[in-house]
Amino acid sequence: MRVYNSLTFQKEEFETINPNEVLMYVCGPTVYDSPHLGHAKSAVNFDVIRRYLEFKGFDVKVVKNYTDIDDKILNRAEELDMDWKKLGDKYTEEYEEVMDSLNIKRDFKNPQATDIIDFMIEFIQGLVEKGYAYESNGSVYFHVKSFKGYNTIFQNVSEDEEEETEIEDIPEDQEPLFGDKYDTKDFVLWKKRKKGEPYWESPWGPGRPGWHIECSAMAIKFLGETIDVHGGGLDLRQPHHQNEIAQAEAYTGQRFANYFLHNGFVNVEGEKMSKSLGNFTVVSEVLKKYKNMVVRLFLLSAHYRKSLNYTDNGIEQAKKNYERLMKSIHLINEKKVTYEGNKKTKELIKRLGKARENIMERMDDDFDSPGTLAEIYTLFRDINRMVFEENSPITEEFKERFFSLMKEIDKILGIFPNLDEIKQGIKGTVDQKDRLIKDLIDIIQETRSTLRKKKMYELSDKIREELKTLGIIVEDS
Repeated sequence: MRVYNSLTFQKEEFETINPNEVLMYVCGPTVYDSPHLGHAKSAVNFDVIRRYLEFKGFDVKVVKNYTDIDDKILNRAEELDMDWKKLGDKYTEEYEEVMDSLNIKRDFKNPQATDIIDFMIEFIQGLVEKGYAYESNGSVYFHVKSFKGYNTIFQNVSEDEEEETEIEDIPEDQEPLFGDKYDTKDFVLWKKRKKGEPYWESPWGPGRPGWHIECSAMAIKFLGETIDVHGGGLDLRQPHHQNEIAQAEAYTGQRFANYFLHNGFVNVEGEKMSKSLGNFTVVSEVLKKYKNMVVRLFLLSAHYRKSLNYTDNGIEQAKKNYERLMKSIHLINEKKVTYEGNKKTKELIKRLGKARENIMERMDDDFDSPGTLAEIYTLFRDINRMVFEENSPITEEFKERFFSLMKEIDKILGIFPNLDEIKQGIKGTVDQKDRLIKDLIDIIQETRSTLRKKKMYELSDKIREELKTLGIIVEDS
């Protein structure tokens, strides 16, 4: 299995620190507003990566944080005249509800930044003692020139090419040249308290942690000094992940992460979907119009490293694709089997095996979800042609192997969560559901008509009002 490592700008064979175990940290959201489709793409992408690693036999421990103390949160809380902690808790809960609806597996740990302030202070103290950080006017900064190789992180150059850049200790008896900082690239580890803001006591006075230190501290606290995989959005690569690496490796003296994986954005008219640009679509609104698995399928239609253009046509196509897949699954489940197959039956079974082989090849190549979906669509096209157009018989063996493959696909992509119910005949096709709803409404209408004939108007009106709450409008003649 090969994965693209942002540290080296190339695909590499995937090797873990410990046999059969993957330690993965993923940068989570800053919880100051409702999650949008960009958050959902990142979550679905790393969920599929996690699922495939588990499918391959790894025990995957995922830690994904919630940034619950940040300038954005404090500004939003002030705007809404709301307690900052309650604001963070509210949007954390909403984020988790949306992720559950998208069939995202729960993580090993989901710490909030404020859970481990004490460890962050200990972390920062260690950096100060080792000469990598300095206190200035009540705040603490990381001195980037003290860390060898800082400018090579996520740059396609070697440390040899950077030899001209000298390592500099923190200046002594010299005033900072750039405000409170010695260098423009120096970044804050501890922010001095501002009036009206929440704060924690520290050796440098009251304040709160900077953004960059939060993720490094949570990764080390819950997974250890060196992890296998660090994930996050492409926009976090620099400076956030660059700074994470510098401060973590300065603190521990160990390599921080062996692989960095970065997901692409959801774009709207060529621009990244983001709250700051005001061009975002919240997931909860999309889920009112489209089924959760349609949204998940849409988000998997682009490779995790690539951007995905959000258009009405794109998500409508995902809806059509998903309905075709589900209709075929239902039809295969309902089709009667024969005890004796023929040459075409054997071809069908062979086709399933080839599809499985192709899917594994695609996923082994840097978790290629669009390539995997293309293999699935081609498989269903071939099955529909052979089984329903050419009326080839199917055997119990074919049906068992077909559903076995569908379950494997669900374990990897998480797009078929109701296979067991389908096999038991509990859920019908989309058309069957529509017919059932129509029949139920007809029965209710007949019941109301009978009640009105018997002059039981109060009960009839109550039924009408109840239907209205469900979005069903009934007009009496």
